[in-house]
Amino acid sequence: MRFSVNVATITVAVALLAACAPEAKEDPAVEAMRAAAEARSQMSAALATVITAWDTGNTDTLEAIMSPGLQRTAPDKNVNSLDEYQAMIADIHTVYPDFRITNDGSAVGPDSGFVQWTVTGTDSGVEDATGNSLKATGISRYQFEDGKIVSELVVFDTGAVLTQLQREELPRVAE
Repeated sequence: MRFSVNVATITVAVALLAACAPEAKEDPAVEAMRAAAEARSQMSAALATVITAWDTGNTDTLEAIMSPGLQRTAPDKNVNSLDEYQAMIADIHTVYPDFRITNDGSAVGPDSGFVQWTVTGTDSGVEDATGNSLKATGISRYQFEDGKIVSELVVFDTGAVLTQLQREELPRVAE
């Protein structure tokens, strides 16, 4: 009986000490690493959302991850707002009704991310369509500020695309 009373007394004393002890603070370096990992995870998810929007043509989810003043610089078309970006994706799906894009690899850093991609499609959605198919690879660099994409820089071989489509310039639905 005496043993069980001592064990109970020690257990209560340890519980009281633990309750009164100051809360242990996490090392600031660990907190910073955790925050950076969370930011990178959010940027990776944003890049996946952009690729899905391009692949499906559904741009409704872009408002959550892109700045309204989004700037896109690319060989095919520059845009100066999220609205223009969304319209451009719709235009691409009009020109290439079977448009598909795959994420061939991506990486994120402290304030930017990269996606290497491959697109395929058939030039069949506009009046002067050639009916030719294309397959092109490229890279997009996305710049983030305050958790949102503020710019995209696109690089791809326009000469290869024009050769495949047998065109002198890239097809455009709207300007």
